Amino acid sequence: MGTFSTEKSRKMYERSLKFIPGGASSASRTPLEGYKPYPIFIEKAEGSKLYDIDGNVFIDYLLALGPTLVGNANPKVINFVSEEIKKGVTYGLPYELQISVAEKLIKNVPCFEKVSFMNSGSEVVQIAMRLARAYTKKDVIIKFEGAYHGWMDSVAHTVHPSLGVDADKKIRDKMPIGSGIPENSYKDIMVLQWNDIQGIEEAIKRDRDRIAAVIVDPCMCNSGIIPPEEGYLEKIRELTAENDIVFIFDEVITGFRFDLHSAQGHFGIMPDLTTLAKAVGGGFPVAAYGGKAEIMDLLADGTVFRAGTVNANRVAMGAAYATLEILEEGNGRIYDQINRVGKKLTQGMEEIIARENIQAILTGFGTMFQIHFTPLTRIRNYPEFCRSDKDKFMDFRNRMLTKGIFIRPSHFGELYLSAAHTDEDIDKTLEAFEDTIKEMKKEH
Repeated sequence: MGTFSTEKSRKMYERSLKFIPGGASSASRTPLEGYKPYPIFIEKAEGSKLYDIDGNVFIDYLLALGPTLVGNANPKVINFVSEEIKKGVTYGLPYELQISVAEKLIKNVPCFEKVSFMNSGSEVVQIAMRLARAYTKKDVIIKFEGAYHGWMDSVAHTVHPSLGVDADKKIRDKMPIGSGIPENSYKDIMVLQWNDIQGIEEAIKRDRDRIAAVIVDPCMCNSGIIPPEEGYLEKIRELTAENDIVFIFDEVITGFRFDLHSAQGHFGIMPDLTTLAKAVGGGFPVAAYGGKAEIMDLLADGTVFRAGTVNANRVAMGAAYATLEILEEGNGRIYDQINRVGKKLTQGMEEIIARENIQAILTGFGTMFQIHFTPLTRIRNYPEFCRSDKDKFMDFRNRMLTKGIFIRPSHFGELYLSAAHTDEDIDKTLEAFEDTIKEMKKEH
């Protein structure tokens, strides 16, 4: 890689600040995320690599925060979209390709009987909650502390709250993610602690007549990946089914990450509604939501209102169709490659951690995981996650960056793998990981 310099990025950031608040269009690309003193500006992404404007080349474990499962700028996706866009982008009328995408999704996502489209994860979460409230004629939605379900007011709270709350408190205090979010917008959201069966049993027993839905990110992916304890999702499914409560899987991140059947297929859980985005579009902006026909059909007669000028536009549908074609090929053969290199990487890291005798663990699975510098041997909920040393993580991440390994600069996130990552990538990453761990061990 040569001498590591980001001088051009610094100048570009200074220019950007003059016109764009924070220098970028999402907080996850600014110093608020951990890109200090400024973010790196990218020239292009291809396969498993990122190329910045200073000429640095990185093995990419950010993967645009997860979408590019089939690799950055996958040529099959790019070529298909390029042909589709010649037919126009959006018409304000339906066309056949959206049906073809719907058919593929219904074939692969277990709970999908009917499906519809929007353009972002935040949007499809909102319509799923609206559907659940209309279907049950109840208002309260249960979410979990540490879970992120989009930036909109109704769910943009108690994502990464302070620890100034009682760790044993069953109903968590609600804390907005920032200013400008009125309490009234989330008064019908109840926040519980993840992996606490007793807590959700008590809440549903007490408020079953008010609770419309329980929404879960099945692996709590925005708190460093906190998988469900054995039997936990099964218990939520049982409780919701018994009490006229809609069970929503927010698979914006986990969708198609495990395999063709997503997290619900992996865990063997059949939710009532599911939201998808990120990986389903191969890097293009597309989101889907679907589930039981009797719930989804509330859209058909206008009982539940939906709209969106560019919903199911030709670019989005083209990207989704091409991505799903790649994922379906050979009955999901692509996952064998992704999981193989992912296992090689995670096992290699765990061996180095054990050999160097440092306090760190990995959570997650083959195609996405996180490293936690923590004395704990497992992480079950958000308070336990907060025992991870975020400063040590940032030191680790920044050292890896200078060695050509790009990791999201937030211990709330995770490392993603794609079909484009090779054994050579993994070998280089493990070499950088071992060198970094030894450096940190020597200096701390």
